[in-house]
Amino acid sequence: MIRYGELVKYIKDNHVSWNTDLFDVLKGFFEEYSPPPSFPHDTSCYPSEDTVIPQKREFSEPEEGEYNTNDLLDLFST
Repeated sequence: MIRYGELVKYIKDNHVSWNTDLFDVLKGFFEEYSPPPSFPHDTSCYPSEDTVIPQKREFSEPEEGEYNTNDLLDLFST
């Protein structure tokens, strides 16, 4: 939660005009006071180009009439 005083200080320090849209003021405030997102530099967490993405298969009702766990996962993933 931001403090009103912090927002007022930001407005004074940056000489924000009273005619500036409030959302633009807040956007600038959060860009200045929020740390930039950090992204992992370790590339091992990203899929390689050789990674095979499984293709979804068409769901069909089980022949035995009873659904198993994999059937349910397939049903909800389509």
